[in-house]
Amino acid sequence: MADTTTGQVATWQVITGSARGAAHRVSGLPNQDAVASQDGPGAVVVAVADGHGHVRHFRSADGAALAVDVACRAASQAAAGLAADTTGEKEAERAGQELARAVVSGWRSAVAAQLGVRPYTVEERFILDRSADTPVVPYGSTLLVAVIAACWLVCAQIGDGDMLAVRPDGSSFSPVPGDDRLDGRRTTSLCQPDALASFRTGAHDLRQLPLAALLLATDGYGNAQADEPWQPRVGRDLAELAACHDRRWFGPEVPGWAQRCASVEGSGDDATIALVLGLAGPGTQRAGRW
Repeated sequence: MADTTTGQVATWQVITGSARGAAHRVSGLPNQDAVASQDGPGAVVVAVADGHGHVRHFRSADGAALAVDVACRAASQAAAGLAADTTGEKEAERAGQELARAVVSGWRSAVAAQLGVRPYTVEERFILDRSADTPVVPYGSTLLVAVIAACWLVCAQIGDGDMLAVRPDGSSFSPVPGDDRLDGRRTTSLCQPDALASFRTGAHDLRQLPLAALLLATDGYGNAQADEPWQPRVGRDLAELAACHDRRWFGPEVPGWAQRCASVEGSGDDATIALVLGLAGPGTQRAGRW
């Protein structure tokens, strides 16, 4: 079953949806994605994580849940600094780097805390020892996190999945750099020793680059899209939908998009979407292929 949450902050609204992949239903695996958001005065933060499906990562659903919780708390702290009148481009870029650092440290501490109260079972220890893995590897997960505070958008990402920033005219761009190591089979991860070095960050001044929407999604969403590249079409559709519909319209729609992406006709993988929307007027037109 898909789930959804909504929250309103200043001129931004967050709508999320997550669905268990068809392949996971067949294999008996749970939905290993996680999504969370937080809001406060003049700021919104959102995070999406994708736990790895390999047997070595047998607690990855927990790892993803810990990742989005830690990321939202770290991003909320970053938001306070971004709201300062003296914040410029260098300070915003530094905030992204510090966000990544805080996430890596916080996630490792959260994993250690969980292991303290829920140690590995004999069966889990066997898998861990057979692979000669460190204790954090079973919790392996990707992470995408974004914070909008005052006039700044700051993002950080490790691993696959997609962030798409959409302008009011429908043009779009990725707010973080790409990573040539991500080839559809391999991904960087929070569980790697050099996780901090694998984070990509970005900072954008919204006074110069107005946004209609920001999309964060696990790879189960991107892999379900028919177009290649799919981002330009999705950007245009999102801008049109945001301009034509009241925010309440998106509440049931976003979980439906996740369900279709996770289905046999889609990617078959867990699919999770977090959509951050700016203000726009209501309308009646429907558009886009989801």
